[in-house]
Amino acid sequence: MYSLRSGLGSGLTKQFGALVEGVDLSRNLSDATVNALKRDLYKHRLLIFRGQGEIKGSRQVEISEWFGEVESTFSKHPRSPHPDIFRVSNDAAQGCTSVGRSGWHIDGTFMERPFKVQTMHFWACPKEGGSTLFAPLREIAESLRKDASFEWDRLHFVTNRRTDYALVHPLICVHPVTGDATMVFHLGRHFMDAIVEAGGTENRVLSEEEVQRVCTILKDKCEETEWCLDFRWQPGDFAIVDNRALAHYAHSSTQADPRRAGLRILHRTTVAGDCRPVK
Repeated sequence: MYSLRSGLGSGLTKQFGALVEGVDLSRNLSDATVNALKRDLYKHRLLIFRGQGEIKGSRQVEISEWFGEVESTFSKHPRSPHPDIFRVSNDAAQGCTSVGRSGWHIDGTFMERPFKVQTMHFWACPKEGGSTLFAPLREIAESLRKDASFEWDRLHFVTNRRTDYALVHPLICVHPVTGDATMVFHLGRHFMDAIVEAGGTENRVLSEEEVQRVCTILKDKCEETEWCLDFRWQPGDFAIVDNRALAHYAHSSTQADPRRAGLRILHRTTVAGDCRPVK
């Protein structure tokens, strides 16, 4: 059986994340091991497996299917090893560029059922930078409920980026597996059409100034040093992320010139959500 290292001594945070040791993801794992990893994902929210080499695209999809049906909504790069692998890079010849740089977010806010899990596998990492930032949504939601700037539990995130009708998600909702408070948002304005405050008899659309204030507060909460994880990847790293429990954001250095910083290649999958966010 594998072992876990978590907490500040692991290079992660005290709130979330665990390094998984003793697992070779390229090999088939027993049902008992897979079930234990699934339980540990919802406990720790982020599982990182180091030194996994270059796992085949088909195997990464198989691992993703431990959590449900893989759903691909992204651009298909010709260098991708599998139709369901989103290949991301700082070199347009190697993968899709500028991915994850629009603002703090969870994946799939433009869908009725946001993705529940994503996997990230790094075939190449730059010599400097290239990190991903993660923030814990339960802690942020609990902190916001003590903030009098807005009635946070009444706010709803509105987007119609991928549909011909508006999708409305509660900003603060309940994680469908753990029952913890969590959140749905994308701070990139291309993904956000409005924020609405739900009232007893009528709803109010927040002004542009209020929306900017909400976004600023959320960004600041995500980047609080108490819990924000700025994780520097190594070649061969494989991560499984509870997308409904952590917000993330690609560091600006992920798009550094590969001629100077070195090549970055990320293979990503997303697992279809199975329920709409509810309060």
